[in-house]
Amino acid sequence: MATLFRVIRPEPRLRLGEAEARALAPLVTQWLERGCDEAELAHALLPGLPQPMHSPAAILRDRLQRKLPPERAAPPPPPFAECGRCHDPVPRPGICRACAGLGTRTVAVGTGAGATPGGVARARAALRGWPGQPVAVNS
Repeated sequence: MATLFRVIRPEPRLRLGEAEARALAPLVTQWLERGCDEAELAHALLPGLPQPMHSPAAILRDRLQRKLPPERAAPPPPPFAECGRCHDPVPRPGICRACAGLGTRTVAVGTGAGATPGGVARARAALRGWPGQPVAVNS
């Protein structure tokens, strides 16, 4: 109900009573459930209002029903899943070839052995200086 009142506030001819707003609230809820925001509602309800306006509630009801957007499709599934054992990315749910015993695991980026000693030293230096002054760390 509050959403409807915020949307129609700029148009003084669309004054509703509480009972009328309660009757329209389920239609507004349908719009919101379909991913529409207040700006989209305003764009559907406010432009091109008739002159004179005899029943604001009837006009709003008609526009809310007639212009109701279609339900949005579910988001596509992620392009990869995780291996059920080692949590590496795999093209479909299940386990990877290495965990299934059908191949060896290949490391695409490296083992990280070169970065580990420097990273550990920076972490220790940061912990020694905390709380307190910042620690300068050379990379």
